[in-house]
This record gives sequence, structure tokens and C-alpha cells, in this order.
Amino acid sequence: MLHKSITVCLLYKSIHTSHIMVPIDAAEFDAHKNINTVIIQFLCHNKGKGFSAKEIADAVGIKEEEVNHAMVKLSLTELFSNITAGLISKKSERHDRKPVISKIEDITINGSIYYRCVEYTLD
Repeated sequence: MLHKSITVCLLYKSIHTSHIMVPIDAAEFDAHKNINTVIIQFLCHNKGKGFSAKEIADAVGIKEEEVNHAMVKLSLTELFSNITAGLISKKSERHDRKPVISKIEDITINGSIYYRCVEYTLD
């Protein structure tokens, strides 16, 4: 059983349904944040293949909806990164080798979306 201390409870009314929103603790925040990392690590560890959201979910032990949500967030992050490419940059502190960039690609085949990791080095 999961125990949480609830300090504030807000009633939130959305267009589709009503539900109560409560703050989450740091551990739960980090657990959900780490889902993206787990998915990316899984795909990059198995970079020779493409996987559906269901296959990823089964392999890493999470719900398919969580995979779909994470992949949408990842796509948006990549989109914003591409838009701001000239404005925001991250430089690697390591000068002993070329940086390796990992990118998650997706393709739709027969109505199913498959994801794979592609790695390349920057020149």
C-alpha cells in the first residue's frame, strides 16, 4: 500500500470529467520522470530493432499508455530542441572523443507506431 501525505487538495474541473488533483512527493515525481529514461535506455540497448508501445511496455514493466505519453513528450521535446537549435546549445565537457547523439525515430506500419534508437557521432 502506498502512503502519501497530502497537504493541499484542489478540486479541478476539466471539460470531460471532474477529479481531485493532489500534489505529489519528490519520489513519485522522479519515478515518472525516470520512465522516459528507462524507455530510451531500452530502445538504445536494443537499437537493432523497432518496438511498438505495447512491446516496450511489456519489456520494461509499465503500462502501454505510459509509453505512449512518454513518446509524445519526447517528440515535443525534440521539436522544441530543433526549433531552438541556434538559440540554445549544450556543449559536452568531454574533449577526448566525439559526442554520441541518440535519437528516437518512429514509423507507422499498418496502423502501429514503432520506435527505435539511432545513434550517431557529431563531427
